[in-house]
Amino acid sequence: MRRLTAAALALFLLGMVLMAYAAYLGEMTFTLVVIIPVVQSSNIWALAGMALIFAAIFLFFFSMAAPMREAPAQPNASAPQATVPQQPARKFGGVVFVGPIPIIFGSDKKVAKWMLVVALVIVILLIIAMWYFATQLAR
Repeated sequence: MRRLTAAALALFLLGMVLMAYAAYLGEMTFTLVVIIPVVQSSNIWALAGMALIFAAIFLFFFSMAAPMREAPAQPNASAPQATVPQQPARKFGGVVFVGPIPIIFGSDKKVAKWMLVVALVIVILLIIAMWYFATQLAR
């Protein structure tokens, strides 16, 4: 795990802990307006938690873009060329939910199909969770 990615994960977890502490104190409320999460607080802990979460998201995206900025090394014409084994191409994919709509992407068709499976599992879990919470509220 790269350092920036580890730092982003640590900031995210610390932000979640701070927000949980603010909720424990009763100084924060969390609601959903249609599909948009809304946090309301009068406490500095919740503000610090949200700031850390936003910083973690920014740092995570920056850590993913950092390898793209590195320039490839130029071979030296006078140095003898050594054969370096080629590393296999990296495959990647992801699922981004914009509200209830999943956006699926992948570096090739196989990865994209797996991301489709992941998206379907997440949607099914969300439907089950919504049904469970709706039945709990109806009691």
